[in-house]
Amino acid sequence: MNRKLFLILTAIFLFSVSIFAQTAQENLLDKVELKFSLNGEPTAADVGFDNPKSSWKLKYELYLTDFAELEKIGRCKKDELGKHICLPNYDKKLNKKIRKNSIKIKKGSFIRKSLSNEANREVIIPVNLLPEIIETFNQAVKVPEKNPTLVLFVNTKASTKNSAKAQFKKKYSTSGVNPLKSSMSNENFEYWNIKNLSLNLTIYKREDGQLKGFNNLIH
Repeated sequence: MNRKLFLILTAIFLFSVSIFAQTAQENLLDKVELKFSLNGEPTAADVGFDNPKSSWKLKYELYLTDFAELEKIGRCKKDELGKHICLPNYDKKLNKKIRKNSIKIKKGSFIRKSLSNEANREVIIPVNLLPEIIETFNQAVKVPEKNPTLVLFVNTKASTKNSAKAQFKKKYSTSGVNPLKSSMSNENFEYWNIKNLSLNLTIYKREDGQLKGFNNLIH
């Protein structure tokens, strides 16, 4: 191969690799993983997961908004140290406002039966973000006042009955608000890990034999 041509091709290759690496570095967040799990304590059999009629249903919605928008409606705040905090809260009116002023990323649902199989009690959902969502996170690094925030809404229901005839049947709704930046100090940001959002639901057998559960938080 002609030496001049070889040098040109080498330069083009190195330039392409450089552009690819730069693009990869600029993408602060390009996908999110949602993880939902249902646990039984002290054991799966104690709460009736081995009952063939046991079932678990779940619906979810994932949105993108900004921390400033959530501050306006009282869903989030900054504490005295400047940390960005969103307290656990499930308010239908607030949730309606959040949905109205946010970008929907993904929604879905699933039903699981035969809960004795542990694999049916853990559901992992990968979410690939659209280019415009990816760019929103990229720009947040350059713009101090921007703090893109993921909001996950969940409605779920579980039904079980153990061998002692104790029954559990409950609907549960919750939401998780996850800002990208936790705080800012001297133009340097601290970041929360929002690549993985999870909700671990637990049903437990009390000493009196009754089954209780849920009231778990998204984190």
